[in-house]
Amino acid sequence: MGKSGNRQVQFKQFTVRDERCAMKVGTDALILGAWCEVEDASSVLDIGSGSAIVALMLAQRAKDARVVAVELEQSAFGQGCENVGQSPFSGRIQCVNQQIQEFSHEPRWQNSFDVVVSNPPFFHGKPKSPDPSRNLARHDDTLPLLELLDSALRCMRPLGRFMLVWPAERREELFAAAKSRGLSLVREMSIQGTPSHESTRFLTEWSSLCFDESKREEMSIEKGHRIEGQVNLTDRYSELMSPYVLAIESSGA
Repeated sequence: MGKSGNRQVQFKQFTVRDERCAMKVGTDALILGAWCEVEDASSVLDIGSGSAIVALMLAQRAKDARVVAVELEQSAFGQGCENVGQSPFSGRIQCVNQQIQEFSHEPRWQNSFDVVVSNPPFFHGKPKSPDPSRNLARHDDTLPLLELLDSALRCMRPLGRFMLVWPAERREELFAAAKSRGLSLVREMSIQGTPSHESTRFLTEWSSLCFDESKREEMSIEKGHRIEGQVNLTDRYSELMSPYVLAIESSGA
């Protein structure tokens, strides 16, 4: 992924441009899109879709699913629509320019999705950028955690699942909020740069069904040592990325 105005990454089945998006294609989105289990889903909702990278990844695996990508920021929405339109999945992905709280209150979308996913704006109380669109994409002012969960629950079918990426420093807050909304943890994966680094992000899958035990795993992106200066990726990260990325060491992740 280039750092100039000509930002484009070529995946195996589609291309994503993100120069007009405040949030660029990065590790959080790539891992979320690859980690979500959607193969049996008939309907998928992506909250805060940005460049539509996650929506495109999920459409690739959920081969018969209808995917709805909701994005509030106008420039990101426009670029996401273009990325979808140039993909082989354009007939199955619908882009919507709307705040998710409003979207989730529309009767036609309620109880409609087998899977809801989100790489949400999750910074809270952090210094902000002079760029309003970047703040919208990164900070939770317009989408607080409880409103995100409530929106997801309104859109999920009774047996639906909600998956998201979240900062490790806000883990307890997420679990308390999910419990208050009657959600049960299905799976969790913590992410760290190398085995010697602390986890900064983690992924979770939630359900309204009760699960006595949940599946937990840890994943490092790099093995911790480089070979002749080249990134040495872990087998687990390579496994997740292999269906999508042509050359994961240069994908911008």
